[in-house]
Amino acid sequence: MNKYCFDSSVFINSWRVYYSPESFSPLWEKISELIKEDRIFVPKEVEKEIINGKDDLAEWFKIQNKCVKPYTEEQLLIVQRIVNKYPKVSQYHKVRPFHADPFIVALAKVENLTVVSFEGNNGSNDNPSIPLLCREQSIKCITMSGFFKEESINFKL
Repeated sequence: MNKYCFDSSVFINSWRVYYSPESFSPLWEKISELIKEDRIFVPKEVEKEIINGKDDLAEWFKIQNKCVKPYTEEQLLIVQRIVNKYPKVSQYHKVRPFHADPFIVALAKVENLTVVSFEGNNGSNDNPSIPLLCREQSIKCITMSGFFKEESINFKL
């Protein structure tokens, strides 16, 4: 069975834009189930980004906090290497207090998880996107659509 590390964008974009719980409640039930089965994980930085939203997603996520993995020394060493190589990975155009990308990659690397992200391959050499960071670290990275395929999640009308 596959295990995943979700990027903040998966929760935020899915909940708020593409797959709202009002219209796609079975998806959120499935995600909750996978969290309970220890198959979806996030680093603490993803939790911070979601909770910072102070909306119904933040409230839902507080209940799902089993998926939040504490940092390990090995993860922090990977984060340090990523940030030293790509300083812009931890500095966004907007002022934000949390920068989860290197933590997502580090958790996935250490725990051998597949990363799920809405980000594309549109990063640059000095500011790579999550898929590019994953490729560099030999980590499988898929989109939400890829996650649906791997988990045989279908939406029927």
